[in-house]
Amino acid sequence: MSEKPRLGYILMILPILVFIGLFVFYPYTIIVVRAFRDNYTGEFTLKNLRNVFAVPAFRTSVLNSLWFSFLTTLVSSIFGSLVGWVSTKISDRSRNVLMSLFSVPMTLSGLVVAFSFIVLLGRNGVFNIILRDTGLPTFNLYSWGGLVIAYSFFNIPLFSLTMIGAFKNLDMSLVEAARNLGANLVQTWFHVVIPVLIPAFLAAFSIVFAGMMGAFGTVLALTGLSRSLLSLQIYSHVSESYYNVPQADAFALILGLIVAMVLVVINFLERKVRVKS
Repeated sequence: MSEKPRLGYILMILPILVFIGLFVFYPYTIIVVRAFRDNYTGEFTLKNLRNVFAVPAFRTSVLNSLWFSFLTTLVSSIFGSLVGWVSTKISDRSRNVLMSLFSVPMTLSGLVVAFSFIVLLGRNGVFNIILRDTGLPTFNLYSWGGLVIAYSFFNIPLFSLTMIGAFKNLDMSLVEAARNLGANLVQTWFHVVIPVLIPAFLAAFSIVFAGMMGAFGTVLALTGLSRSLLSLQIYSHVSESYYNVPQADAFALILGLIVAMVLVVINFLERKVRVKS
């Protein structure tokens, strides 16, 4: 390869490398360094990381973030995959309209979504007023279940867009061949359809899970600091109430490590599935 094309490639990727360096590696390096500093003396310490798992309230935040992220991602994956399957039963024009509609929630601010849900499902929301007037139990938007529903509003469309593309690109000749060879519907799904769709499913799962581990705006607007999550612990420790930046950095470091480990596991499973299929 001549020097000019090689120089051209370097110049093309240089802005991307600079961007990643300034807005990804540099900030995270600062977070890692400060996570091992004492808030008052600035000396090296492991206290901040130890606190994340030693202090009961902090440990609860880690566990809450994990199960909340998995639960929301699970709900999104079920309904997102269902929408993807339904998209195979409609025309291309209808599918394009569906994808356009599903892209709208992802453009909305978390605060806008939070207040929209308050209007609909808050204590004096439209649906709760109807339920209360008819003598039925009302819905608690500010519970964990309410938060899962609110965040599923974002993530079901996100998951669906990935799965719609995966179902659209599914080679139906494989399905027809399996049925012609005597496979029933269940066997066709488990041995043909699901193995083909799993890579796309795991990719969408990883995107939604990573986003849920950092869930912040909507949950803060709905519940304030009454729900214990890693993201809210970070917020509270850089606000005036606590102001312990090294401890917040320790939370951010643990959050990043958890997301990285889960993504590594998902990537490993995806490669295993690709090899088998």
